[in-house]
Amino acid sequence: MNARVALVAGFAALLVACAEVPVTTTAPVSAPPVAIPRAAPANPLAGTIDAWRQRALNARAAGDLATAETDWHVLTLLAPDEPSYARELAATRAAIRRDVEQGLQAGNEAMRAGDSDRAATAFLRVLALDPENADAARALREMDRRKLVRIQADRAAVAKVERPAAAPARPSRSAAAESSNGNGNGNAASGYDFEQRIEMFTAGDTTGGLRELRAWVDAHPQDRVGRHRIGSVVFDYASELDNRGAREQALPFYEAAIALRGEPANGWTARVQNVRKALSNDYYERGTRAERTDLEAAVKALETSVRYDPGNIKAAARLAQAKTALAKFKRIESK
Repeated sequence: MNARVALVAGFAALLVACAEVPVTTTAPVSAPPVAIPRAAPANPLAGTIDAWRQRALNARAAGDLATAETDWHVLTLLAPDEPSYARELAATRAAIRRDVEQGLQAGNEAMRAGDSDRAATAFLRVLALDPENADAARALREMDRRKLVRIQADRAAVAKVERPAAAPARPSRSAAAESSNGNGNGNAASGYDFEQRIEMFTAGDTTGGLRELRAWVDAHPQDRVGRHRIGSVVFDYASELDNRGAREQALPFYEAAIALRGEPANGWTARVQNVRKALSNDYYERGTRAERTDLEAAVKALETSVRYDPGNIKAAARLAQAKTALAKFKRIESK
């Protein structure tokens, strides 16, 4: 009995001891925050790209390859990582080359057949696809020249029919001299040959026309009336170029007009001097800008500036500096 009481007492003591031992609980460990990916910002050019793409597709559907080529090119710049735009650009350029070749062939065949209207349409189509195509531009100039020759031939035929039958077959020596070389009031400039040369120049063949006008002046150096008219025609053309901002192209025509006229005209020389000074200043500015990045280009621009206006002191001084700097740079580079 005593042993049983002792066993119970021991078990009770064990329970009490267990009750007194503090129970520790482990706090749950929170999981690390999950990073939620942020949405990629919308492409600010998406709307622009879509608009240009639609333009390109519309142009291609309308057969306007020149516009389509421009639009696909813009798209390759706006979205350089999109390969389909580069493929479309290449395909469009290949189609343009094919159409240009076919247009040139059709135009040449039409010219040989004497169908000037069909030829002109073909060559103009080529220029619409390739504005710098020299073959099409040359063919159109040739067509204009042939048309001018036909017009002048028709006029000459009419004049021959209408000429009085009693007209002398050969003018006297004094009349002939007055007509061609005379005293400044001759009428050599009223002939068919003279008008043909004028019309050739005004019709657009300025190179060939100017050559013909110079030949006429060489043959009639004393005909003031004709020379004055030629000079005015060429000077007016130079003024048109000048007014469009093409000073550099206008200058040789200004100078040709003065030479062909043969004597000073009011304001012409001053106009040429002003154009030369303006061109000199333009090239001076180009040269000074180029000095920072390209000394060779700077030297060329400054040389051109001095050539147009030898009296441009600042350009001459800057040219000397640029040449010196370029020489030093080349010596350093060669070491």
